[in-house]
Formats: sequence, structure tokens, C-alpha cells
Amino acid sequence: MIKKLSISCLTALIFTNFAFALDEPHHVKILQTKDAGGYTYIKVDEKGDIFWAAIMKTPVKIGETITIKEQVWMKNFKSKTLDKTFDKILFAQLDKKDLMSAKNIHNIHGNMIKKKQNTQIRPNPKFNEGVIISKDTPIKVDISEIYKNKDKYKNKNVQIIGDVLQVSNKVMGNTWVKIYNGTNAIIFRSSNEDEKVSIADKVEVIGTINTDVDYGYGFKYEIIGVDGKFTILK
Repeated sequence: MIKKLSISCLTALIFTNFAFALDEPHHVKILQTKDAGGYTYIKVDEKGDIFWAAIMKTPVKIGETITIKEQVWMKNFKSKTLDKTFDKILFAQLDKKDLMSAKNIHNIHGNMIKKKQNTQIRPNPKFNEGVIISKDTPIKVDISEIYKNKDKYKNKNVQIIGDVLQVSNKVMGNTWVKIYNGTNAIIFRSSNEDEKVSIADKVEVIGTINTDVDYGYGFKYEIIGVDGKFTILK
């Protein structure tokens, strides 16, 4: 079943074709597998519930039992590389130690997405205060390197390449995009609230790294990119 957010003020996060998931684990048996576009698509059986999931490209075998953790459910998702439309598909993380560093990037909006949360949350009206944007020449760097040396890249313009893991348009006047390099993930804010990037796109993004940011009400990040400018790579 597709899980939708219960927080009324976050209804803008939910599109007609996807809903944020809640990091729930699924212990599944692999029935079918296909690699395409940097992803491994797997048809799985979870106690009789058959569905498709997509994880970052990983060698897995039919008949193998694995644990995957929810990220985003998509409805009527068309994979261009497979030329196939899925009625529903779960974009998930494989529960392996080498992927855990990308597991807890605050979903996509800090701690705002919480299971069984009933209180109404209102974004901090000072949401954009304290944002630092650099106009310096961007430094080409890998996401993992930023995490290893966050003080070095603090308030610096960077240029990174990665796969789009999550997208949320029209949130506080921004688009929020989670970028993944196979090991680590980072969120970039774009001031274009209609940014045209999609899950599984390979992108180049240029933006400024801000560190130890607390926008209030759960929008809290150790590392986040701001003023992101995205280019979809072929």
C-alpha cells in the first residue's frame, strides 16, 4: 500500500504520481531482475505481496532474499531505458553496510516526515535567512569527498555529478533534489520551484555547500547544497 504523509501542511509534497515513503524495511525474495539506467529493477515477493522495486545498480540474484528500505513510491512510472510503465514501483535502498551512509539524509526534508505524527508543523518564516551563496568558480568534487572534508567545502561553490534519488518541487519556493553517487547522498535546493529533473536522471549540479544548517521545524542538515543549478546529462 502506498503511504502518504499525514501532516496537513505538507500536502504540497505529494504529487498525483508519487508519495514519500517512511524508511520501512521490506524482507523480500527476488523473482526477477533487470539492470537499466544505473538502477537494478527487481520484482519481489513479500509474504505473497508481489511488487516491483528499484535500487541503485547492484548485483543480485533471482531467488535471493534481501532487505530493502522504502524511499519513494511511484505510480504509473515509465522507465525510458526499459520502455516499461510500472503501475506502482518502490524506489528503495538495499540494506547493506556500504549503502548505509546514504540512508539517513533526513529523507528529503529533515525530520518532518515522521510516522504517526499528528501535530501540525508550520515552516519557519525565516526559512531563507542565513543561507550563504558563493559566486566563486565551482570546485569539481565527489559527494563522498564533501562528507570527508565538510569544513574544506563549507560555503564553497561545488560542481558534482550523481543520480537523482528524490525530487520535491514547490516546497517553500524551492525544488529539493537528493543526489546519490552510489555511496553517499546530498540534497540540493534550487530556487527554481519547477526544476525539471526526475528520479534516475544523471545530473550535474553547481551550488554552494552550507553546513550544520537548522532552518527550524525539522529542516535540519549536516550538509546541504543551496542555489543549485542542474544540468541533465545524456
